[in-house]
Amino acid sequence: MSLYPAAVEAGWHPIAARRQLRRRAVALTLMGRPLVLFQGESGPALFFDRCPHRQMALSRGRVQDGAIECPYHGWRFAADGRCTLTPGAAEPALRRARTLPVIERAGLFWTSLAAAPPPFPALPAPIEDPGFDGFWRLFRPSRAGLLDAIGEFLDRAHPHFRHRGGAQTAARQPVEVTIRIGAGRAEARYAENRRPGGLLPPLLAGIRSTSVGRFFAPATGQIAFEGPAGPWLVVTVFFTPESIRRVRPIAHFSTPKGTAPAWVKRALLHLFNRPVVVRDRTALKAQSDDAARFEAPRCAPGPSDFLLPAIRTLAAGEVPVESDRQVIVER
Repeated sequence: MSLYPAAVEAGWHPIAARRQLRRRAVALTLMGRPLVLFQGESGPALFFDRCPHRQMALSRGRVQDGAIECPYHGWRFAADGRCTLTPGAAEPALRRARTLPVIERAGLFWTSLAAAPPPFPALPAPIEDPGFDGFWRLFRPSRAGLLDAIGEFLDRAHPHFRHRGGAQTAARQPVEVTIRIGAGRAEARYAENRRPGGLLPPLLAGIRSTSVGRFFAPATGQIAFEGPAGPWLVVTVFFTPESIRRVRPIAHFSTPKGTAPAWVKRALLHLFNRPVVVRDRTALKAQSDDAARFEAPRCAPGPSDFLLPAIRTLAAGEVPVESDRQVIVER
């Protein structure tokens, strides 16, 4: 039995940013499998991180002329996995390195561990929208279960308690929530119609009328803040499962062009986001450690966990019951 939900195991996941790929090979981990990414002759190449000769990690070696060289005996492997050089032998060895598909989109490299990967999906808007300034942040891995990390990101109840001042105030008021569940995605839209009380929103957008939490199968969360003129900040996070208890968030921040210079918005968002991330990482680690003491029981959804059941269903590759409903809660 797999340790990962079916759609997660078969899906496409971001593993590195273009800026990480230089002359050296990059060692990576995806769902417990060690991988190595390097620049081949005509583009990026991705292998399972082992030489087929003596199982030495190829990431310990060096990249030479578009091939990766094992540091143990100097065997070289081209981007398609062929051995092109076996020092001391008249002909290269017939053993091949095991390759994986790799696609570059929006400045990231993506792969799938599936034997027959599905078509690469469209990235959530507005990541590739030319009307938005966008930038990536690659966070350090968090000790957390994958669905726990996604659920925490899309949990709109805890900011009032854990992030008072910067992200939220403690004040609560009735909010109308529209929940939409469909094929491949789930959405909770919070109609607030008030001026936000945190420090960052007034700096970027004034009145916030709506915030939206979205989940895209297999492992992507998105939070959008919208005003009368449309979205003023969209944060899309791809949760890459490095192991069953280790998740690397890769976040994309999108803001409309023209509201302020891109570098100013980047600096403000970095300053605002840092303490939020630290608090959430601490909470996720504690939750993961505490759950492990009780043989990892399944978390129970609360009254405000509008998306959690759909996240579990979609991550498992199952088709959810489509729904469209409204509720009133306090936020």
